[in-house]
Amino acid sequence: MTFTELFKIILTADKGRSREAARKVRKFLYSSQSDGKSRDYLDIIDTAPDTYAKISEDWRQENFVIAVSVIYFLHNRENCSDFLFFWFFQLLQHKNGNIRHAAVRMIQHELGSLTYHIRFPDEKSKHLELTNERADNILFGLRANLNNLAENSWNDSYRKFKYINNLPSGTYKSVQLILSLLDDYCNDVANKTRIETKEQILERRKEIEQELVEMLKEAKSDFGLDDIKEIIYNENGQESLIDIIAMLDAGQSAAELQNVLEIVNDAWNYFPHKLLGGISPAEKLLEHRRNHV
Repeated sequence: MTFTELFKIILTADKGRSREAARKVRKFLYSSQSDGKSRDYLDIIDTAPDTYAKISEDWRQENFVIAVSVIYFLHNRENCSDFLFFWFFQLLQHKNGNIRHAAVRMIQHELGSLTYHIRFPDEKSKHLELTNERADNILFGLRANLNNLAENSWNDSYRKFKYINNLPSGTYKSVQLILSLLDDYCNDVANKTRIETKEQILERRKEIEQELVEMLKEAKSDFGLDDIKEIIYNENGQESLIDIIAMLDAGQSAAELQNVLEIVNDAWNYFPHKLLGGISPAEKLLEHRRNHV
């Protein structure tokens, strides 16, 4: 038995066998059969968003996501910590609580390494080849997107709940579980990560626009910068990110694709969203900071 064989059952078998195979992934991971020689799990993790997008049954989506979350920590360290964040944000909005919980666990797994330089400023992490500036940028984007998602999923009935654990199951609660751990790790990481001025945000937006124009040319895409801006402005969830990535798809290598993902994520954070009243998540975070100083 291999991970590939288990995931094939998850993706093709009937409901009962698919669920059974999903539960066997953890057992297989820690069994003597999984001797570490086979690294077939790497491809499963790297292609998870594309595989997930092809699944139509809710129960199979649940089995697949839960199984991926078990092996996610084994992902290739050459991948940046946020390489699947765009997919995780999609999962956080799923109606299935088990899928949301799996997304929470996978994001939380990355928080330790991403905040290491903040918690231990005089030590260098042995587990992550990531500059402090890049880690700060990832944390900045993460918090901006989480705040955006929390605002969109807020319900006035939540005011009566004093503790996160008492909140009703849903997207808002899942987001707060992540934000809570983020704060616990570094005493409110928002105060330690970079909060840009309005001028810096607009300057970075121009840089991203130029980078996107160059990427569109290299990909010989039929789409233009305005198409990307329109998708982001009228976005209806993280699925819109996948549409943008498809516009820039030119059969890139893994390293080149990682660069595409980073730029698309930056565009998402710095370009205006209709849902945010015509401003960007970066501007929303700046506004939030000013209102809470």
